[in-house]
Amino acid sequence: MKNLDQIRAANAIRHQNTVFPGAEGGEVVKKVPTMIRDNGMLAAAAFAAEPKGNGNYKNPGHKKVFDCIIEHLASNGVNLLERAMPLEDFIRFLVGGDSAVLRNITTEGMEYLNYLRRFARKKEDEKHGSRE
Repeated sequence: MKNLDQIRAANAIRHQNTVFPGAEGGEVVKKVPTMIRDNGMLAAAAFAAEPKGNGNYKNPGHKKVFDCIIEHLASNGVNLLERAMPLEDFIRFLVGGDSAVLRNITTEGMEYLNYLRRFARKKEDEKHGSRE
């Protein structure tokens, strides 16, 4: 049986080749935990879900980070969500649940982000082919 740290790391390392869009490349992964801590999971998720128009998101890097969080929360061993879902459905789920659910999801999401931010690829790494 794996512990939560093993599950978090395994789920995060699956995204080591994921490029997170945005002005700072992979640096967006480091900004999301601060947004969650300062504004809460709901506000940070709402920021990530903000539409730009024509089916795109205004903050695609943040949205991609939340997609990773949602995938992790629904994974075996974590099971805080019954299934992976679109970001908008995740927000509806959080709004419809009680405060204990929101607190547990926020805590686990933050713990997962500690690993994801370490494995996320930076745009400059992709260009130079290095991963220092």
